Amino acid sequence: MTALPRFGLLALALILSAAGAAAQQSPFGSFKHDATQPIEITSDRLTVNQTRKVATFAGNVIAGQGTLRLTAAEVQVFYDADPAAADSGTGRIRLMKATGRVFLSNGTEAAEGDWAEYDVARGIITMGGNVLLTQGENAVAGEELWIDLNAGVGEIKGRVRTVFQPARRDGND
Repeated sequence: MTALPRFGLLALALILSAAGAAAQQSPFGSFKHDATQPIEITSDRLTVNQTRKVATFAGNVIAGQGTLRLTAAEVQVFYDADPAAADSGTGRIRLMKATGRVFLSNGTEAAEGDWAEYDVARGIITMGGNVLLTQGENAVAGEELWIDLNAGVGEIKGRVRTVFQPARRDGND
């Protein structure tokens, strides 16, 4: 990460902390999740290439891990060979690549874009192409989004546009 993007993320963090009464949490905090949960994937079609160690789910794909949900037109799942399960051809998921109207959600926070990659072992999601991140009524848009699910931190690159809704006050004003 270069100094300029770090500054941009710091500026975003400062803006969000100033808008804390409206948001009450960081823009990436609710994407934290439990990586020990199983990953469940449903789709219209599944193609497996054991030589390349890739499974391709196509058509109305829905993937979930705990409360984290991802939908897309197609998801490729890359896995490592598991020596204990060598006879069955199964393995450990290491990377997921999604394309076609990708939508990711966890509670009140959601992100959408043209494509996404999820590094399962590191807990890193990268999303690109007309990215829109929403948290409640607040929104941030850009060309690429990077989120560390374990730390609850992230960065948005490209011409970044933000909309922060002011806190609603109870009472007379």
